[in-house]
Amino acid sequence: MRYDVAIVGAGPAGLFAALELVEAGFKVIVVDKGLDPQRRKSITCGVGGAGTFSDGKLNLTPRIGGDPAAIGCSPGELEALIKEVDEAFTRYGAPERYSGERDEDLAALKKKAAEAGIEFIAGRQRHIGTSRIREVIDNFYHDLLARGVEFRLGTKVEAIEHLPNGFLLKGNGLEVEAHRVIAAPGRVGAYWLREVARRLGVGPEFGPLDVGVRVEFPAELYEPIERVMYDAKFRVRTSTYDDMVRTFCTNPRGFVVKEDYEEFVLVNGHAENDKKTENTNFALLVHIELTDPVEDTTEYGRAIAKLATTIGGGRPILQRLKDLKKGRRSTPERLRRAPIQPTLEEYTPGDISMALPHRVVMDIVEALERLDRIIPGLAADGTLIYAPEIKFYDTRYRVNKGMETELPGFYVAGDASGHSRGIVFAAVTGILAARHIKAVTGNA
Repeated sequence: MRYDVAIVGAGPAGLFAALELVEAGFKVIVVDKGLDPQRRKSITCGVGGAGTFSDGKLNLTPRIGGDPAAIGCSPGELEALIKEVDEAFTRYGAPERYSGERDEDLAALKKKAAEAGIEFIAGRQRHIGTSRIREVIDNFYHDLLARGVEFRLGTKVEAIEHLPNGFLLKGNGLEVEAHRVIAAPGRVGAYWLREVARRLGVGPEFGPLDVGVRVEFPAELYEPIERVMYDAKFRVRTSTYDDMVRTFCTNPRGFVVKEDYEEFVLVNGHAENDKKTENTNFALLVHIELTDPVEDTTEYGRAIAKLATTIGGGRPILQRLKDLKKGRRSTPERLRRAPIQPTLEEYTPGDISMALPHRVVMDIVEALERLDRIIPGLAADGTLIYAPEIKFYDTRYRVNKGMETELPGFYVAGDASGHSRGIVFAAVTGILAARHIKAVTGNA
């Protein structure tokens, strides 16, 4: 069967692109190797994608989640698109509450951070929560089905071939022709997209990589900041290497979780609506840029992830901050001395410095000591450190304003495109791709 548009990936980019296109009368199919919201078990793939299905944090500011200039959006255009995304989530059942709205509290926190030599990026946020976001995504999914969008789930696209009048998607039991393709496989599919794009002649450029850990500590320490902004964004320049280290995806009273990428495992975090813990966690990520001759940041990040997975015996590595500083492995006995219990059940007590580069470990320790000035107690001996957490935003494609690559009819969107880092920006890129398709076909 031939479709107007085939979308690879049912994350926020794919879902919002499908919504935009089906409303304009296009025949659309969405293919994802994961399952629907009621059946999916994987955090990284399936309807809703990774971020949209784990915790549902919406950063509703152009300053968080991507580069407006890179996708050809003016500040006004981007603000309007972000508002559309937020309204759609509300329509599908997201709670109507926000954080990061009180200007005087934001200003006070920004001042405190500046005094510690830390950059605080303020912005309006909506936290949907893990259990609620699954209901929201299920509503979104069934609305698309009712409108006529076809989903082929549990199906991996192995290859995309360029035809004289479109594209052919091939996989396990899959053979779909479409006039245009939007490739939006998310971070979990970034490596796959890189290889597919190379075969189509639109291979990516290499960009920066984020390598780091997930930090877990007593929830009470973060409460003064949580009252100002649920998922506060901090950036630190380290003293030894002058590297940029940032906090990401804070989960007050949340859980650390494992992500399985087949060849390696990573850690992430989420926060439930009804089920709370005594701990808070966030990612602490070191920004890495490579230069000639080692420019392939994807392979570099995968090598780190594979090494950490080998050392952890197929599980994430867990270490007390005290042991990390002293250069010794955490043992089960040493972990029992920590004042908090890990929320991740499946881990290996170990030595993170055996897996992550020395420079990254130094950056993490120095950043935690600096952040301790605005989150007192964060750099305590018993703080728990999980590794690895790696964000593969490192392949970036040349696109026009509508996310179309140099190959006409082939679009990229979402985090795998290299132009978004999170739910809202990913959704925006999906909308941009869909609107470009509407414009070139005269259906705008």
